[in-house]
Amino acid sequence: MGSDVIERQETRPSDPGMEEGKVAHIIRKDDQMRGYVLGEEITALCGEKFIPTRDPYQYPVCEGCRAALTMMNGSD
Repeated sequence: MGSDVIERQETRPSDPGMEEGKVAHIIRKDDQMRGYVLGEEITALCGEKFIPTRDPYQYPVCEGCRAALTMMNGSD
């Protein structure tokens, strides 16, 4: 299993039309295809399990995933 992840650094301001509480999770690259193409449930870095169905660029980045990625990279 690879340790490559899909990372988005920027966060987006809250949009009043956006669904409440929705965030974009950071996932491993090898899980991306399984989730989007095969419709399988995947696990984000924060531990959230979900089937990806939405465009992640429309939502702010999950803070739990961001913290997990920081810990994995050994950064502050």
